[in-house]
Amino acid sequence: MEKYDLVVIGGGPGGYPAAIRASQLGLRVALVEERRLGGECTNYGCIPSKSMLKPVNALYDLSKMAFVRGKLELDFGEYMSWVDSIKTRISESLESLLKRYDVDIFESRARLSDGAVELNSGPSLRAGKLVIATGTEPASLQGLEADGTVVHDNRTIFNLRRKPSRVLIVGAGYIGVEFAGLFAKLGAEVHVVEALERVLPTMDEDFSKLISRRLSRLGVKIYTSTYVKEVERREGYLRAGLTSGVSIEADIALVAVGRKPSSVGLGLEKVGVRTDGKGYVVVDETMRTSNPEVFAAGDIAGPPLLAHKAYVQGIVAAENAAGLKSFYEPKVVPSVIFSDPEILSVGLTEAEAKKAGYDVGVTKLPIGGVARALIEDSIDGFVKLVYENSSKAILGIHMAGPHASELAGEASLAIEMGATLEDLALTIHPHPTVSEALQEAAELALGKPKHYYKK
Repeated sequence: MEKYDLVVIGGGPGGYPAAIRASQLGLRVALVEERRLGGECTNYGCIPSKSMLKPVNALYDLSKMAFVRGKLELDFGEYMSWVDSIKTRISESLESLLKRYDVDIFESRARLSDGAVELNSGPSLRAGKLVIATGTEPASLQGLEADGTVVHDNRTIFNLRRKPSRVLIVGAGYIGVEFAGLFAKLGAEVHVVEALERVLPTMDEDFSKLISRRLSRLGVKIYTSTYVKEVERREGYLRAGLTSGVSIEADIALVAVGRKPSSVGLGLEKVGVRTDGKGYVVVDETMRTSNPEVFAAGDIAGPPLLAHKAYVQGIVAAENAAGLKSFYEPKVVPSVIFSDPEILSVGLTEAEAKKAGYDVGVTKLPIGGVARALIEDSIDGFVKLVYENSSKAILGIHMAGPHASELAGEASLAIEMGATLEDLALTIHPHPTVSEALQEAAELALGKPKHYYKK
């Protein structure tokens, strides 16, 4: 039996940073990954989905320009092979990095038992301490279980090699709206079904209204407060009956109705690790579980299910496993949706701030007055600042606009550092960039905008 100071189970954004940090601190480390290094993000989520969006958005933007001549199209099979190559390169680079840090990698499913980590293949591992970073997997719906041919989840969708003409998307969260826009720009007939009353139901309602308008302009049919009540799978397509009485035929369906924790079958109960009612591992601010020798990081430790949150938690877990005192206690965790336009949400919404007892001020700035938004032909977004009226401290930054995702770091830093409206207004932003919208919004809130008329 191989002995390690730390065994990390899961090689995604919660796991591999933990392994690297533990190695930097002098621990002998093993990492066990059942599939491919990089986890959900690299192989089935962030990386391949954004890789798909890049060429499609580029072609779509060019096609809208009247002076661009000729037919613009992509070879769908080669396009998807290129997407595969991106995630493969990233996964392989992670393997190389881990090996340079002397992390032993085991490709196997793991199960915990009596202080040991049992593998499906290879020797059992004895661990001084453990980090659980097994992530989540796609949730399914009865009657719409993924078969990888006609019905897909966020994993099997990347196996497509023929462009579908008709697409049914069940779920209008961030995965649903990203793929709805993508397939619509590829020329497909797209139908989106959402059980709740609006798209992006957990986000600010202004985002929901904007994205609904944009998708509708692309020809996407949206059915809210609606369920799929029956599905008939046929040769090469399916027919779905909705509770509204509408019947939809589609070449493929993408089920994007959330995630469930990958904790079943790990043997957590054998090592005294407690989970909540949904199966997520319960942790404290040090990422320690109910067993003081076991830590958890990333999606398995509960929402928000975001790779950048997992990175930080993995490092905190590793540092505590090595005997340091490290804490996971961010003021904010940014959320980004790569829709059209992109969406950024950091900190408190207006409703959350009022509920927390703040004397709330809100300023909403249309992004159309920013020169770069006009250049990008994306002028119907906005910036919304939520702040405390007395101190002018910024509580939340919410934005829809081109390249909004690239401003998530600045928005997060502003709130983490306790920035005020004056701080943001006095920070010089380069011109012409979308980042100017943040400065302009702060100036507007202070009553001194330079590119907007205010009575």
